Amino acid sequence: MTIPFERTRALIHSYELLKRLQDPKETPRVPRWLRGHAKALLKHYPSYGDIEQAHKALPDLFGPVPPFSRLSGTADVQSVIDATKGKP
Repeated sequence: MTIPFERTRALIHSYELLKRLQDPKETPRVPRWLRGHAKALLKHYPSYGDIEQAHKALPDLFGPVPPFSRLSGTADVQSVIDATKGKP
């Protein structure tokens, strides 16, 4: 059974994986087709703000989640993601 925190964590970690797959400097041996697919998926992937809104609207399905919207586009986002690793 998936608990809300695990669902939110999966969204965050999937986003980070897709970001890494599309970056040729970070993942140089990824085939071009896979890199393009990751980029296409990210185009419509929920942002940190979307995940935060999902938590507010449906806390029993998503969350708890830190307030990502104030961190979007900053280096602090990585520290928030790191803080979610390994938590139940």
